[in-house]
Amino acid sequence: MRIQTWLYSAAQALTLTSAVITVSISAMVGKSLAPTASLATLSYGAQFAAIIFCSYLLSMAMKRFGRKPVFFLGTLTLALGGGLGALSIYTHSFSMNVVAHIFFGVSLSTFAYFRFAATDGVAAGDKAKVLSIVTLGGIVAAFVGPQIARGGRLLFEDYIFSGSYLAFMVIAAALFLILLLVPKDQPSAVANSAVSAKVNPDHKVMSMPLYVAIYASGFGYMLMGLLMMQSSMKLNAMNIEFADIMFVIQCHVIAMFAPSLIMGRIIAKAGAQAVIFGGYMAMLIAMLIAIYSSGYNGILAALIGIGLGWNMLYVGGSAMVASLPGDQHKLQGVNESAVAVLNTIGAFSAGVLFVAIGWENSNWLAMLLLIPGILLLLANRLQGAIKEKALSV
Repeated sequence: MRIQTWLYSAAQALTLTSAVITVSISAMVGKSLAPTASLATLSYGAQFAAIIFCSYLLSMAMKRFGRKPVFFLGTLTLALGGGLGALSIYTHSFSMNVVAHIFFGVSLSTFAYFRFAATDGVAAGDKAKVLSIVTLGGIVAAFVGPQIARGGRLLFEDYIFSGSYLAFMVIAAALFLILLLVPKDQPSAVANSAVSAKVNPDHKVMSMPLYVAIYASGFGYMLMGLLMMQSSMKLNAMNIEFADIMFVIQCHVIAMFAPSLIMGRIIAKAGAQAVIFGGYMAMLIAMLIAIYSSGYNGILAALIGIGLGWNMLYVGGSAMVASLPGDQHKLQGVNESAVAVLNTIGAFSAGVLFVAIGWENSNWLAMLLLIPGILLLLANRLQGAIKEKALSV
């Protein structure tokens, strides 16, 4: 378990580094290649569309062929995306750049299952710890991703950002080597599905606990992304220096992933649902800070709180999914598809909402969107308490 967990954590670090690079360069490259400025983010949008389309299909492919063959496919599409991205700059082809980002979407959708793969064959009580350790890899991405994007920008002066795209090929090679070291697929994901089907053939994939987990992970991700992007817009509108804006974002990213050092232990002791509730509370408090203290320090404090809340919601929700009975591949596929859709909505509504209703009102809207998740969580706890009481009678 220990070897598998840390290898997947290293792989996750490289994956999130890739995601940070795509965020950093896609719009600027798109602007230089697109026939009109309005199409500058089309490549990034195509990447998100690929993630949504592939999430469930990839989980089903893992059920049939195993985790590692699909992960190796992800490394191939990552390398192809990097090569095509560099070639798109060399040939000044916008359509090729869009295809490159579609390949990135496929690879990132594949690698989203690293955290679940790490829990295969792990005892139920240790799943939250494993998920937390794998998520911890994001700290590396917070520092390495921007450096690669900046360093690769002028690696070939006549073809700006082509070096950044070529870096994906290096990352893919590193991922391939790490995956070679990962022990063979553990039987739990498929075997447990078969056992569950025999014990309870009428078991439904969708259930109240899954709704709770999806809402926590999905809306936590959506609102985190929306407010993170809006914070940059807000600080820029306040004429804050770029270096100071980047400091806020970096603190936010550290707050997103650093809690993973202890979050698994907290979930093991308090339970995933208690951690999810704490995540909602952390986000609500952070949003109130953003509303009533909208200066630089207030936004910094709010982004740190939102990062902490995201970690609790994302890791807590993932731990719930990993512990649910039934076909794990279907459960994970449904969860990842929902998270991808909501994350896409957050990414593309950030600018529209900032212009339409502003920073403060966007935080009020985010608070309102958290309330159904809290109610779902409370309803699930009540339902569980009623079942326990009935069984004890």
